[in-house]
Amino acid sequence: MTLSSRGQPRQGVSLITFCLSLFVMASGHGLFAQTLTMQAGPPAPELQCPISQPAPRSPATPTPLEDLYEIPDDTLLRELIKALPASAAHTQNALNLFSKLPKSRPLNIGLWGDSHAAANFFAEELIKSVNLSKDKVLPLFIPPTLARGGVRLPLRKQCQGQGWKYDLAYVGGQVGVRFSRGMARLNSNTNNSYQWIDFRTQGQQPNLRGLDILYAASATPTTLGITIDQLPEQLVELKLNERGAIQIQAQGGLISTLKLRLVTGSVSLEGFIPAYAEAARLYFDTLAIPGATMRSWKLIDPEYFKGMGKQTPYDVVLLQYGTNEGNQKPFDPLRYENDLTASLQNLRRIYPNAVCVLLGPTDRGTLIARSSKAKPRADNQTDQTQGTSTVPLIAKELLAYSRIHEQISRIQQTVGSQYDCGFWDWQRAMGGPGGAYVWLKHQPTLMARDLIHLTVAGYQESARLFARDVRFHEAFK
Repeated sequence: MTLSSRGQPRQGVSLITFCLSLFVMASGHGLFAQTLTMQAGPPAPELQCPISQPAPRSPATPTPLEDLYEIPDDTLLRELIKALPASAAHTQNALNLFSKLPKSRPLNIGLWGDSHAAANFFAEELIKSVNLSKDKVLPLFIPPTLARGGVRLPLRKQCQGQGWKYDLAYVGGQVGVRFSRGMARLNSNTNNSYQWIDFRTQGQQPNLRGLDILYAASATPTTLGITIDQLPEQLVELKLNERGAIQIQAQGGLISTLKLRLVTGSVSLEGFIPAYAEAARLYFDTLAIPGATMRSWKLIDPEYFKGMGKQTPYDVVLLQYGTNEGNQKPFDPLRYENDLTASLQNLRRIYPNAVCVLLGPTDRGTLIARSSKAKPRADNQTDQTQGTSTVPLIAKELLAYSRIHEQISRIQQTVGSQYDCGFWDWQRAMGGPGGAYVWLKHQPTLMARDLIHLTVAGYQESARLFARDVRFHEAFK
């Protein structure tokens, strides 16, 4: 290994060089950048994950949800669906937000949210709606949650060893926490814990000419082992107490796979920034995390978020939240409004000029306890809590979450407009309160049996409705 002030190999000495330089961001947060330049070899074979034994099942494992609750029976659902008002689907006013976006270059879009977005079915169908093939759409940033349950990203394959734990921005109540745009950190202090990634998304051809590995500051002396394709592993020592980036540059070829190993110390990964040999037609990042809430944006330090290095501003920011907030008991509308206001203030500090769209929560149904003897039933009683309307008693119980989601949607629409954010009413696109039950009975089924999530077909249908309602095609004319 040879040190060079410019990060280039000295002629006739070595194919691999390693150099250090310090980049100080305008935000005031330092980013210590270490450059690893290597002569690329032939494309790597298909990534094969090491075989790991499943963890033994603990006697204290909770009973599965489906063993405790069930979908309301068909009789109840027929009575409820008949009592619902006429469908409000397909009646939203178009949001003309995308027509003025630049047409001379690829657009950059970021989608944050919860499990509805994290599965990536919505994003994939949204991209299809403007006739872009997968190979023409690439991520600008790969979050550290790539191996988290419920997360699907446009990567060929990933393997993650034991010893990793997450820090998540939405967890906790302290303001000013330091997270980058992935809203998460992946931590380990277990020697030989590993993270392997195959970056090829289409066919066998690699497209990476470089890659930045972003990590948070550590007070422990730390060494990482980095293997690119089939080249020998290189050891990289991280500088103490410095947030940094390992900048991998390939010469004479392209990168297919990365194998990262913690040799000693502790590491907190913040994400990966790919550099492509062939440009995309659209750059689209899915940065959603199952369980997340909009409070992530309230709690983060905007300056730390921006001080990442090589950050390309997003032209469009899509924020899909609300379901997990609606699950908090009791739901406090005023507290939610205050949290949303603080969150959008931070958003605009980071992305002041981006087109912003809030995607409201979906409709949600209610499962029935299997042990319950007193299941909801329809009778002549009415619920007078919804203004002047009268709703059968069955609707009061089975539409409990629907009513909360209605409140969340109205708050998002009102507060979002104050920060120049459009709003798309996902619940209304499903038919309004009770739409979850209609989508459950639709053929093909659009609602999952937990009455919270949608099926793949449901997310695809939602993306088509969203694309039409916001006139998403205007961005690509």
